[in-house]
This record gives sequence, structure tokens and C-alpha cells, in this order.
Amino acid sequence: MNCFCREKFIWKIDNVSFRRPNVTTQLITNTPLIQPIRQTQQTYNEDATKISSLMSLANFSILIVVISIILRFAFFYQPFFEIFFPPLDWPIFRSLTNTTNLISGQLAELNIPASSVIIEYRVTSQYLADIIDRNELSQNNSDNVAQYLNQLGDKIRYSGEAIEKMYPVGRRALKELGMELKDINNKIKPGQVLTQENVTYFVERYGKILNVVTNLRDKFQLILNELDDLYILYNGTHHQLANGMNDVVFFFEKITPELEEYYDMEQLKRDLGYLKQIMEKVPNIRYQINRLLSEFNNHRQMLIRYRNEWVSSWRRKLVSFEDTEELQDMIPRLNNLAEVFIKKDYENIEKRIYV
Repeated sequence: MNCFCREKFIWKIDNVSFRRPNVTTQLITNTPLIQPIRQTQQTYNEDATKISSLMSLANFSILIVVISIILRFAFFYQPFFEIFFPPLDWPIFRSLTNTTNLISGQLAELNIPASSVIIEYRVTSQYLADIIDRNELSQNNSDNVAQYLNQLGDKIRYSGEAIEKMYPVGRRALKELGMELKDINNKIKPGQVLTQENVTYFVERYGKILNVVTNLRDKFQLILNELDDLYILYNGTHHQLANGMNDVVFFFEKITPELEEYYDMEQLKRDLGYLKQIMEKVPNIRYQINRLLSEFNNHRQMLIRYRNEWVSSWRRKLVSFEDTEELQDMIPRLNNLAEVFIKKDYENIEKRIYV
């Protein structure tokens, strides 16, 4: 009976469905009993934060002390430091010499007509324009042809003067490069170990060499701009003579019967041919200047990289025999090439035509 009743009771309990009472009870925390507990917890959190900050400061101080000990050890026990971090034989001086050699070699390969020869053709162009202006000709485009020849003469002069400045600029750049390499060479010797104390000096030297190359690049860019303007006009672009110089040649063929009584037309046509011949050399001159500009930009990037290597490297550098040997060989080559530019500049002075 007891078993029966127990089983029956359990069965009833299991079959009863309970529901959670729908009553919301507000949690009361701000009581006299709870407040001390909360204050204790807040004090504990503040203390924990202070301890954590002190631990971080202590760890940082320990790190500084360890680094100082390592550096002091490395300073006083240099042989031990060299076992693990021996000086490097970086090719940074040899790379500088190779870059300078490329710049000087490309300058030496310039094959540009003397500026005085180019400027001389301004006279030819304006002389032909004067002939048209002084005569009443039957061709309707006489004024356009005369204007074109006057503008061409001005562009020829500007280009010639820009090329004329190229020689003293190149000579000065070569001299400055030679002096900077000489200063570097005087500061190093084979087997010398360069430390961070040398970094400031060599970074300054590389910065000056970079400025020389940058100035050279900018001057050649001005020459290229003048040549571009000249050749655009020569082809007739942005002018009423759509075919440029070809229209001028055709014009003089047409007016020959009107002028042959007063002028030597064969000579005029030869002058016109010479003018056209010198203008046809402009694309080749432009190609040489543009190629040099591209190389100058490449050299600038390399010099910037070399200078950054000095700044960012913490390893010491070993000066090799090849470093000093190549620097010593490069200096007289630069001076000899500078003399070549001086000679070209003097030749221009002797032939220069002021108009």
C-alpha cells in the first residue's frame, strides 16, 4: 500500500504543469547592507589598477636597464661585439663611383651642334621674313609665312641659348662631383671601419651629390622644353601654316618669278635648305637630351637609396681596397671631362653671335 501510494503520488506530481508566476521583483542594491560591499569592491578595483600601472612601469624600467647594460657591454667589450656583428663590406662607395661614371660617360657622348651654329639660323629665318615683308606679293598667305619665319627665328634663338648654357652647367656639375668624391676619398682608407659617428658626414656628402645631379636634371629639362616648342612650330602645329616649313618651301617656289629680278633666288633657296637641314637635326638633339633626363632621374633614385642606407643601417661598414681604388680613378676622369666641356664652352664664346 505504501508503494502504491508513493507511486501514485509521484505520478500526480509528474503530471502537474507548473507555471512561472508573472511577478517582477525589483532588485534593491542601494541599502545600508549593500553599500559597504560596493565600496569595498570599488576600493579593490582602484588598488588593482594602481598595482597594474606600477607593474608596467617596472617592466619598462627593467627593459631600459637591460638595453643599457647590453649597449655598455658592447661598447667596453668591442671584440666580443664584433664576433656576433662583424663589419660589413658594403659596396656603397663602389656603387656611388659606378653611378658617377655613368653620368659622366653619358655627358661625354653628347653630340649636339654648337649653340652658336643653331643661333645663327635665327638670322636666316628673319632675313627670309624681311624679304616677304618688304615686297608686295601675290600670294594670299604672305603675312602668315612672314609671321611663321619670325616666330621660328625666335624659337631657334631660345633653343640655341638653352643649349649654350648646357656646357658651363655640365662643366660645373662635373667639377663639383669631382670635389665631393675627393672629400670622401680623403676621409677613408682601406681596412677602415666606419661607425655611426661617420654617418652624418657621408649622408651630407651624398646629399650634395644628389643636389648636383638634380640641378643638372632641371637644366636639361629646360633645354628639352625649348626644343619641344621649336619642333612643334617647325611642324606647323598650333599655327596657320598647317605643314610648317614645307609650306614655306612651297611658298618660295611660287614667288620665285616675282623676286628673281631683285634677289638671287638660288641663294635664297639654299638658305632655306640650310634652315630646314638644321631643323631636321632637332629630333636627334631632343632624343639625346631626353635620354639623359631619364638617366639622371634613375641616378637620383639610386643616390637617394644610397643615402637612406647610411641613415637606416646600424651595422658598421668596412672600407675595402676596391672602394678607395675606384674613387681615386674616378676623380681624374671627372676633371678631364670637365676640361672637355670648358673647351666646348670656349668654342661657343668665340663663335657666339649676339643678335
